[in-house]
This record gives sequence, structure tokens and C-alpha cells, in this order.
Amino acid sequence: MITSSRQRWVVGGTLVAVAALTAVAVAPTAASAASEPSLSVGTTALDDSTRTSGDFTVTADAPEGLAVKFKIDGEYLGKDDTAPYTWEISAGAGVHEIDARWDGGDTTAEFEVTAAGSAPAAPTVPAAPAPSKPAPASGSGSGSAGTVAVSTAVGLKSALAAAKPGQTIALADGTYTGKFEATASGTAGAPITLTGSSAAVLSTGSVGSGYALHLTGSYWRVSGLTVATAAKGIVLDGSTHTVISGVDVGTIGQEGVHFRAGSSDGVIENSRVHNTGVTSPQFGEGVYIGSAKSNWASVMGSASTPDASDRVTVRGNTISSTPGEGIDVKEGSTGGTITGNRFDNSGYSGLNSADSWIDLKGNDYTVSGNSGARTLRDAIQVHDVLDGWGRGNSISGTTVTGGVPGHEVWVQSAALGTLVACKSSSAAAGLTNLACS
Repeated sequence: MITSSRQRWVVGGTLVAVAALTAVAVAPTAASAASEPSLSVGTTALDDSTRTSGDFTVTADAPEGLAVKFKIDGEYLGKDDTAPYTWEISAGAGVHEIDARWDGGDTTAEFEVTAAGSAPAAPTVPAAPAPSKPAPASGSGSGSAGTVAVSTAVGLKSALAAAKPGQTIALADGTYTGKFEATASGTAGAPITLTGSSAAVLSTGSVGSGYALHLTGSYWRVSGLTVATAAKGIVLDGSTHTVISGVDVGTIGQEGVHFRAGSSDGVIENSRVHNTGVTSPQFGEGVYIGSAKSNWASVMGSASTPDASDRVTVRGNTISSTPGEGIDVKEGSTGGTITGNRFDNSGYSGLNSADSWIDLKGNDYTVSGNSGARTLRDAIQVHDVLDGWGRGNSISGTTVTGGVPGHEVWVQSAALGTLVACKSSSAAAGLTNLACS
């Protein structure tokens, strides 16, 4: 190819000569040129464009079934794993370059912004804030020391991309539509906080599309806000020491909250998880910990490497209307705590063997003080689906108020060493199928 989109010389008759040369050179490869990946805003190519506003949504023309990662001026923004692949941009005045990459391809576009929208005048994401007073994120209002006030989806994506240890991202009430990814990490002494009232709603806009909140950084505190209308609600991948508190997760296509890919030492507490599995009831768990053995290869990179999402605590939550289990603990997870949760109509579908409030396939979990009503079979089940797993779990203090046709605690085998504390039970089949202690 002889010319490029950036060769735009007009000097007398030169344009005619260049056009003719281009026609000769490009004609043999017209089909391949038409399929070259590109970046666009609506129906307009972004490359070599001049924009009067730095706030827009860019689309990458990439094949379906991939994950596309976006950068601007060398700064990583995040990834979109659902076609059409888009990212909301907030750029300041000046010349910028956006890069989109995926497995087997990439494309770039250079453009100029003549007047910034809500963005600062330099890079798309704010420069590192001074320790005592962080700068507000793009699209936000003014922030107090340590706080970034956000009121738009563009501002939220920028704040998440620029987050620093000790910062608080405070959401104004309203609906934030997008696929929000938290890749930065806090520290034990300075976690990053994302907070809002229940009227601050994160949504992808469709129960068939994407993760509303994807946490891949560690030491986050997520509190107060609502997650609704997404394929998956909150997904943690390799996010350790993250606490989710007082949130509402509902109207979700598949699972509500998923601790995955080694997301250890996490907590979900005092939250509501409900109405999951609205498009895929067979995957409609409320809280999902770890990964099934069949998924270790895709999640962990090796079929022999367990998803050790360990020491996860699930406490004080209300989990209801989940066709999958209210809490599903997979083989590979160890040492968690499930306590003080209330269930109503969890594990009602029978799909993928979902017929209980809690399904334990991990090791050494402590399950205590949970209560509820209605499920397809048992309140709590313990399974041995893989040699060496489903062992050493302890269960006590469960209260069944009705609608449990099976046992309060059903254990697949005495060899699993499950300890069930003796007590009376209102489950139709009694306390347990094995001896209590």
C-alpha cells in the first residue's frame, strides 16, 4: 500500500496524481483493505480526526469472541470482552493516540481535541495526586482530601483507572451504564474505597452483557451502591483482601457475586443478593466462590491448578430468589466462613444440581447461624466431586422456618469428616442424613 490515511497533500494537480497512484496500488487488495480493523466514533473514523469535545465513545472493529484492551497515550484504560467493543473516552485538549489490542490484532488512531469536555487539559487520566489532596477524576466534581467525587460513567471509568491507595471514589446518585473495571490496588493500610448510596446504580444496560463491576486489583472496599441489569454482577479475579459491604445486587443474568481466580481473604457482608439467573438459571448462583474443576484451565491457566479463592467470608447477607445455590463453594477453595445469612427461595431450579441454599465442595469451611425458608431439597449440602475436596467442614446453628423438603444438612459421605452440631430441625427430613455430634 503506497498511501495512508495521513497523506493528505493538496498542491495544484498533485492530488490527482496521488489519487491515481493510490487506485493502481490499492486495487489488488481492496478486499483486505476494507476489512482492516479501525477505531470509530459512531460511523466516523477516529484516525486523523479533529474533535471539539474530548468526551466520546470509541468502538474497535475487532472479531467477536475476544477481549479488547484499550489504551490512550500509553495509559491502560481497561478491556471490553463483549462485541461491539467500546470504551468511553474523556480526553483533554491536544493530540492523543488510542490503541486497541486483542489476541491476533491491534489498531491505533491519532486525533486532536480542540476544546476539552469534562477532562483535564493534559492526559486523559489525572496525574498522580499529591498525598494530602488527590485531584478529582475526569467528569467529577471537586473532591475533598482523599475523595474523588464522580457523577458520570465517563468520570467513574477515569477514577477507577487513576485510583491510588487511600482514595475514596464517591458516587453521586444516578445510573452509571458501562462495564466498570477496577485494576488498581490499595494496600492493607490504605485500601481504595468505591462507595455510594443505594440510588447509585452500576449497570451494563443488559442482563445479557458483561460484568457491571470487575475487580482485578486488591484491597478494595465497595459499599452502599446497587448493581443491577448485567450478565454478571460483581466479579473478583485475583482480587485479594477486598470487602464488599451493604450493596444490593439484583436482576442479573447469571451469578450475582463471584470470588474467582485466587480472590482470597475477601468479604461480602450485610448485602442483598437477589433475582439472579434471569437469562441463565443454571448459572444463577447468589454468591459463587472459586471455580469448578472443569473451569480451572480457562480460569487458572492449567487444568491441574485449583482456583484457590481461600478464606472468603460471607456474613449477614440476605440472599433470595436465586435459581442456583444461594452460596456455592467450589472444589479448590479452603478455609472460608459462612455465617448469619438469611435465605429465601435459593437453589430452587434443580438445574446443574442446584437444590440447596448452600453447597459445599471446598474444604475446612465454618458454616454457622444461617437461616431461611424455601429451596428445592436441602438447606445445606456437602459434596465430594473431586478426590481430596469437600472435607473437614463444620456446620452448626442453622434455622429452617419452612419450605425445606429434604434435610437441614445433607452430606454425601461420612468419609468427608463433616461435623454437624446436634439440634432439633424443622426441615421435613430432619437435621441430617448422617450422625450429628
